[in-house]
Amino acid sequence: MKKILVLVLVLSVVSLSLLAQEVQVNVNVDEELEEAMEEFDEAMEELDKAMEEIPIISIERKSSDTPKMGVYLSDLDFQDAYEMHYPACYGVYVSGVVQGGPSDEAGIIKDDIIMEFDGKKVKFEDHLVTLIKSKNIGDEVEVVLFRSEEILSTKVILGTLHPKKEKDIIITKDGKIKKKYSVGDGGGSWFPIWFMPDFKDFNGMLAELDFQEETFSEKGFLIHGGGGQGNVGKGWFIGGMGAGYSNKETTKHDWTHFIDSLEVTNTISRTAEYEIGFGGVTLDKRFALSKKIIGSVGMMLGWGNTQYKIQQHDKNQELGNFDFNEDLNAQMDDYYDYVSTLKMKNDYILVQPKFMLMYRILDWLSFRAEAGYMLSYSAKGWQGVWNGESVKVENEPKLDLDGLTLVIGPWFGF
Repeated sequence: MKKILVLVLVLSVVSLSLLAQEVQVNVNVDEELEEAMEEFDEAMEELDKAMEEIPIISIERKSSDTPKMGVYLSDLDFQDAYEMHYPACYGVYVSGVVQGGPSDEAGIIKDDIIMEFDGKKVKFEDHLVTLIKSKNIGDEVEVVLFRSEEILSTKVILGTLHPKKEKDIIITKDGKIKKKYSVGDGGGSWFPIWFMPDFKDFNGMLAELDFQEETFSEKGFLIHGGGGQGNVGKGWFIGGMGAGYSNKETTKHDWTHFIDSLEVTNTISRTAEYEIGFGGVTLDKRFALSKKIIGSVGMMLGWGNTQYKIQQHDKNQELGNFDFNEDLNAQMDDYYDYVSTLKMKNDYILVQPKFMLMYRILDWLSFRAEAGYMLSYSAKGWQGVWNGESVKVENEPKLDLDGLTLVIGPWFGF
């Protein structure tokens, strides 16, 4: 019995010990759980505060169309970066550019690497597409590029893939942005040409015939003409032009002759008529100075002629009726005494180098100023007709189509 009591006592002590340990474990677990919950509550409070500090960005799309850069993209791999000596671990490779698209206008070319878009590093192709879609058509963003071991920067105006004719933006070798404007499509107009040939010898000859000392102005005269041209590509324009001018001056001359063996002096009229005409094909190379101002250098290659006629006739002499019953030869000879005519003509090949400036006022109207110098060459020389008969001309006065030309007037087109 004693042994039984001892066994019961031992079992009781062991049970109490195990119970105490279980209570202690439960107390420790509860304490750890309570501490974890307190830390979780503190973390949630900090997260709530952080979320309150994050700004809410409102995404507004001004257009239902998706903006485009107009590039073909692919992700970079290690081999591409190694071969292109590209030092960064981000960026997107440009495998092609849409002609006339926003990137083409911004100067981006094939084999460029787009490093940054609107201040954000571009990680991969889909990332750049997402950045582009977050913008609107018409937004201007800065794009940082890697090209030939140089880092360049340009601005891209996001839009559709329809090319603009107004201007291009290209990147120069030193990384600067340069705008290239349209040189126009062409047009035409009336040409008011101020022409200044050398009249000195011609006026000297006329002075000997009792005309004024300066019958035709040596400061030049106004010619009326017209022409047009069209753009054939790369700034080159081909067209044509033509112009003409005529003038007539009159003077008095004391004509001494014999009638029935008697010397008679009559005051008669003399006229000097001067006429020119020229035309040809024009070739010009235009360059844009700004959106509204363009210049060009070019030439006109063509042909022309100069002719003048000097005639005298006795307006003061009364002529009798022409009687077919009288001596016809005598009547014709008498009339010949009253009229004398000299006609001179020369044909030329012309070359006219010129320089032009044009200011665009409207889409269809511009203001044009042009300066040039006409050079003429005659293979045959002067041809003379005196009183209806061809005659050889000797010691003729210098009178050609060499001279300065100035044009100021409207231009319909651009």
